[in-house]
Amino acid sequence: MKIAIINADFAQENLAKYGDFADMAVTMLEQTRDFGDEAEYVTYNAHKDQFPSIDQLRSYDGIYITGSKFDAFDTSIGWIIRLRDMLSTILTTDGFPPVAGVCFGHQIVAASLGCRVDRNVKGFEGGIVSVQLTPEAKRLGLLQKPGENPVDSIQMADVHNDIVYDMPTGYTNIGSSSKCSIQGLYKKSKVFTLQSHPEFVTDVVVSILHSKRTQKLLEEAQVKKMEQDSLMSVNDGYFAATFIWKLYKLEI
Repeated sequence: MKIAIINADFAQENLAKYGDFADMAVTMLEQTRDFGDEAEYVTYNAHKDQFPSIDQLRSYDGIYITGSKFDAFDTSIGWIIRLRDMLSTILTTDGFPPVAGVCFGHQIVAASLGCRVDRNVKGFEGGIVSVQLTPEAKRLGLLQKPGENPVDSIQMADVHNDIVYDMPTGYTNIGSSSKCSIQGLYKKSKVFTLQSHPEFVTDVVVSILHSKRTQKLLEEAQVKKMEQDSLMSVNDGYFAATFIWKLYKLEI
């Protein structure tokens, strides 16, 4: 399978050993693809205004949009406007591969479909958080293990100030958390997004929290609580990533 990765941010110095968000995506996808499957990844650094053509995208089996510190709703940055426009075409026209997006990727998919994305009035959400799955997501088998009893929630890495405020018509809301009512979008064989970062191992989450404390964006007590809770929690990110592959294979 051939996957186009749309990288939406620069590498962060404190995460150098993990690479940038595109590198983390490849690591995650490589560790979660089925044994025997082959995959090729082509990264486009959208934040540097590097984009595939619309015709090129038709040759891929899947598209993956990374996270980013930028705002998916920004109206002044050229590459963000271009990415929204590109997604609007892809998601409303037949003949394109399915799209997966995480955090910023989730938000810009929603924005490209005309949904409101903005600062979360409930504030920053960070650490390993519990995502409660919606009844519809469970009915569809999303984030469930075949042959096992249904689960009501999963534990995911979240690091975000922005959220999606409303649902696009014809899409399923995957879940919610205490600070975010739309934790993912799903449309059969078309879209699977997560507000969370499935590609983040717990150490990455903790490093980001510490960085925000250093930048005085979070208080010491906040970071300590989020870190303690995260280190005591299971991180289901890579399990969630198996559903990205199911999307690309048109199994969901």
